[in-house]
Amino acid sequence: MYLYTAQEMRDLDRYTIETVGVPGSVLMENAGQAVTRLLHERDPGPAKAVVLAGTGNNGGDGFVIARLLASAGWQVRLWQVGQEEKMSPETRIFRDACQRSAPEPHRWEPQRIPDLTADLRRSDWVIDALLGTGVRGELREPFRTVIALINREAWGRVLAVDIPSGVETDSGAVAGEAAVRADWTVTLAGPKWGHYLLPGAEFCGELTVAEIGIPASVVRLRSPLARLNGPDGWEKHLAPRSPWSHKGTHGHLLVVGGSRGMLGAAALSAMAAYRTGVGMVTVGVPQSQETAMASQVTESLVWGWPDQGNGGFADAFPAGWEERKHRFSAVAVGPGLGPVPNSDWLRRFLSLDCPVVLDADALNALSRDPAILREAAAPVVLTPHPGEMARLTGSTVSEVEGNRPGVARDWAREYGVFVVLKGTHTLIASPGGSCVVEGNASPSLAKAGSGDVLTGVTGAWLARGVPPAEAAALSVHLHGLAGRLAVTDVSDSVIATDVIRAIGPALHRLIPSRSRA
Repeated sequence: MYLYTAQEMRDLDRYTIETVGVPGSVLMENAGQAVTRLLHERDPGPAKAVVLAGTGNNGGDGFVIARLLASAGWQVRLWQVGQEEKMSPETRIFRDACQRSAPEPHRWEPQRIPDLTADLRRSDWVIDALLGTGVRGELREPFRTVIALINREAWGRVLAVDIPSGVETDSGAVAGEAAVRADWTVTLAGPKWGHYLLPGAEFCGELTVAEIGIPASVVRLRSPLARLNGPDGWEKHLAPRSPWSHKGTHGHLLVVGGSRGMLGAAALSAMAAYRTGVGMVTVGVPQSQETAMASQVTESLVWGWPDQGNGGFADAFPAGWEERKHRFSAVAVGPGLGPVPNSDWLRRFLSLDCPVVLDADALNALSRDPAILREAAAPVVLTPHPGEMARLTGSTVSEVEGNRPGVARDWAREYGVFVVLKGTHTLIASPGGSCVVEGNASPSLAKAGSGDVLTGVTGAWLARGVPPAEAAALSVHLHGLAGRLAVTDVSDSVIATDVIRAIGPALHRLIPSRSRA
């Protein structure tokens, strides 16, 4: 499913209207019918509803919804908000239809605050069709006042049409608290960036996509570069194992990390990789930590690397590196790595002819000389959290979070890497400019060790030969699903090893039933 900017949505509508020949009024009627149908499925009614309609196309959807609810026997109070002269022609058609039938629109005026307040308090549903996708910057009156009334006085559930009024479509920005806090958002034709970017995402509540009659052929023709993470991008890699396969068939991952005091991070990555299905894992640790690591991960080979003497990595590579490096089909560097001696140490991994995942301390080292990424001989996947991304870009966490798609895409393009920018809705940016957003958040993953698990999962798919963009998207989705399945009571109690144990059940759910059979 594609993810739209406001302009991309306008272009899609325009193409459908002008080239395909579907009138805008038909799309508006379809939108209102789709929202009303979903509302009836959730609440057969008849119930009491307040519909607040602006003068743009979003308001036109609201007038359609009001008319259809009233014809279904609902008690509807319809409020028209905004300047009459700014009303679009299509919106005027449906406003006039309400005037000629029911419900009659009530014009908003400041002196009518008590009337609107009373309506909001006695309604089961409040339908926000005030503004839609064209909002930018500070809201003007009367919308600020009306939105404040909705948030303060609505006693029923709030349904936002397309996007909560006051949330910017492309950035998720909200000017102060001037946005509707919806319990449920029904978005039209496809999800928008603002549904998945903070702070706007917090205003959306539950999100449902409603089709409005735009032909699938047009959607494919006008498809944007961004999409939601889903099986269409990676399901083909979930075929069952051949009974004739062996450990060498499923790849060999090298995990480098686990300095003194941080062995657990590398161990988590190794265990997660095995649960994901990689054939072999070798864990490279400082020599002084070799025995301790061997007792933690009994399935893995443990390889002692030159030690600084304090349990950290020295700047030399181990004897036998040149001989053994060709045995690995992917490398993950960073979990519990500790301080990296110098850029040349990291550069040697980038010279390998297999994919490399850089996480945690490897990213911190990379921030000192990111230009070495341009020397990489094979694909590189970076998995930063916002703090690490801020160090890489020389910015602040708030600047990263304020422009997640732009920051990730710019870095992916500039350095030719795949950027997995972690967060509630993790984002995967590719060098070509495409972007994938994970739509299913899992608060159980907000705990130490979760990132190490993701590194192991990503390394496993890369080692098994999955292309990097698809490996990253599959890993993020699998990781999130495992996080949700790991919750047996409350998400607060989930730890990283619980998530690892849930990788198997998560894979079982993702593998198509025909493949399992």
